[in-house]
Amino acid sequence: MDRGSRFFYALEKTRGAKKHVTCLLAEDGTPLTAPEEMCGRARDFYTSLFSPDPTDPGACGVLWKDLPTVSVGDRDRLELPLTLAEFSEALRRMPTNKSPGTDGLTVEFYCAFWDILGPDLVTVWAESLQSGVLPLSCRRAVLALLPKKGNLRNLRNWRPVSLLSTDYKIVVKAISLRLGSVMADVIHPDQTYTVPGRSIFDNLFLV
Repeated sequence: MDRGSRFFYALEKTRGAKKHVTCLLAEDGTPLTAPEEMCGRARDFYTSLFSPDPTDPGACGVLWKDLPTVSVGDRDRLELPLTLAEFSEALRRMPTNKSPGTDGLTVEFYCAFWDILGPDLVTVWAESLQSGVLPLSCRRAVLALLPKKGNLRNLRNWRPVSLLSTDYKIVVKAISLRLGSVMADVIHPDQTYTVPGRSIFDNLFLV
């Protein structure tokens, strides 16, 4: 605690310099230093990384063929619109002190103004369920890159983290809690690795 401000400023400056990208390697190893070239390389790399892999419908059919099915009553209950009580429980279980998404609204913000925002969120998601389209805020994320070991000019040595909007996380949590009530009837607990404090479905989606 006896260090001066200059010492801590130097530490932060060094830390920031490590995150500042001045050169990236192209796919063939050619150094790229122009900002537009680096942006193009990053865009192409992460577009390929996050593109969905093709699926084999036949293999999916074989996988799902012998899976147990939920009862008719449970199926009807799962298809009901999400309620305010389910959203409230989802928000209560969400961790705090997390980075927000594009709108900058945190879990703490929703907790403070939930009495005002909760009913509106129910309405928005009821409309999304009917239209089959997510709100724009739930379809965008801030992509933060965390440096790993190795040559940081190679994009493979940066770990991308998607910062999603909190409203999207609340809905996903509510869905996971509802599905979690029947997942044990479909997937045996021994077949699923669980993290302490998480439900079976939470671990599937890392909510």
